Amino acid sequence: MGSPSVDLLHFGGRSERVAGGAGLYTALAARRSGGRVTMVAPRPDPVPVELEAAARLLDWRGPSVPPDALPHFEIAQEPGKTTYIRGVWGSEGHLSADDVPTDLPPGLALVVPMMDPARQVEIAGRLKRFGWRVACGTYGGATRNHRDVVLRSVELADVFFCNELEATALFGGPDDARADPGKLMFVTRGERGARVIQGDYGTDVPGVPVEELDPTGAGDTFCGTTLAHLARGDHPVVAAKHAVAVAADMVTGVGPERLLREEPPPAPPTDPRVRIDATRCDDVGSLIGRLADVRPFDFTGPTYPDPGHPRALDFFFAATLQQFGFWTGRGGRYDAPMIATIDGLALKGSDYLWAAYRRWLEEAPDELTPAGQAGTESFDHRLRSDDGRNPLPSGPIHADLARRYGRDMVHLGWTPGRLIERASETERPVGALLASLHHIGGYKEDPLRKKSALLAAILSQRPERWIAPGVGEDIPPIVDYHCMRSCLRLGLVAVDDAGLTAALEAREAVTAGDERALRDACFEAMRHVHRVSRKPMGAVDWFFFQNRRRCPEMREPDCSRCPADPVCAHRTDLFQPVHRTTAY
Repeated sequence: MGSPSVDLLHFGGRSERVAGGAGLYTALAARRSGGRVTMVAPRPDPVPVELEAAARLLDWRGPSVPPDALPHFEIAQEPGKTTYIRGVWGSEGHLSADDVPTDLPPGLALVVPMMDPARQVEIAGRLKRFGWRVACGTYGGATRNHRDVVLRSVELADVFFCNELEATALFGGPDDARADPGKLMFVTRGERGARVIQGDYGTDVPGVPVEELDPTGAGDTFCGTTLAHLARGDHPVVAAKHAVAVAADMVTGVGPERLLREEPPPAPPTDPRVRIDATRCDDVGSLIGRLADVRPFDFTGPTYPDPGHPRALDFFFAATLQQFGFWTGRGGRYDAPMIATIDGLALKGSDYLWAAYRRWLEEAPDELTPAGQAGTESFDHRLRSDDGRNPLPSGPIHADLARRYGRDMVHLGWTPGRLIERASETERPVGALLASLHHIGGYKEDPLRKKSALLAAILSQRPERWIAPGVGEDIPPIVDYHCMRSCLRLGLVAVDDAGLTAALEAREAVTAGDERALRDACFEAMRHVHRVSRKPMGAVDWFFFQNRRRCPEMREPDCSRCPADPVCAHRTDLFQPVHRTTAY
């Protein structure tokens, strides 16, 4: 909701009259990013020539007005500075929630910042009462002159957008911005990218360098692209990465001309040091597709709750977020996998964690509820090995994530059972569950959603079948270090940088950027293999997880036992990226 305008722009020593308006830029960006978009705005009759292309592309609905009633602005753009020389808000000020077409089912609505910020608050509040999820933005004059009113829109909005200067006016600084649990905030930073805020957790997304021509509408382009990706279930950080790329592309043209194109929008840049071997992915995917015994694991056995256990959901929600970091380092290198004993049985990594939580379930089941995790003070005791200590290499981080998980769930009034009920009421239950986990500590921090995807696999593959995927739905790839080791050794992913290759061979610690490049590539390789195999992702994941036994960390690979041997690159000198993270 927000009117297009016809603006006079001054930039780079030239002047042009172009289509403009926050609503128009946002709608066009969302459309180019694959969103189904309705723009509710005054519609001029006849349509000015500057708006004809947009009018052909958009589902534009709203009251008819004469062309001269539209907003129009004169804007001067200089490097790092935007000056509004003059402006007329026109008919935008007459918009209300009553203008929303009654044939639209409640979805995700953006209410643009208006001349009177109180009107934005009024419309946003009414839309929320009608069942819509609402996004709001702001502008400099509103944050300076009507700060209290803008803060009301922050409180109302499920998703809020602002730039660094606006964040400073509202919160004291970009790093001081916070979103309530269950809500998202995006702070744009110009050529430096954006900051994504999920409750009390923030992630910086870098910018994409380009030759800027006209920066008008860059923030609105970011907003529309982000909303389109959120609407289809992408993680907020992934949405922001796409939005940064599209906004960077947009400023290389004049006005919204780049958003009017029909070809797909630019994707976030990839690291050229790491690439997917598509032929090898085809070979491995085809092989997995032919293996009759490759099927999803049902997550039953001695370390899991019995099928039908009344507290099984609490167990899986609380334990799955702890599935990370099962290795030790020494002298800047990988040392060994974590192995510890419970009741005299030596268990490795993930198996140890499941067994410890199974014991916790038997000793104190109430402590595994969200409220119990929020206030847990007995974490080390519950995770103890036979020698009485907590052997998890990441130590206090695990207890902190348990409390974060519990606090977010309690604040939102959610329980594992209620989350599943909410998700199952939608057409895409897996996607709805993953989107809810974007707001929950222990799950929300990883843009590739390894632990969230693992939880979705458990819920859909256990005998209880708590979640049934919708038509055409599947879980995302579950990319942990076992998966990355297999991707590198099988040759699904190739590293073309000698320094990074040497670090992998020597099992040396790598930077966050190195790890991100490798993990992103492995994620795409797994999607490729999954697509070719025509099997559920749960089956593909179980094949790769079982491969950890055939191609382990500390022993020579047993290629004779590996069904992938005929199509393997045998890069057994390579190792997974050694980098400490809570993602896997």
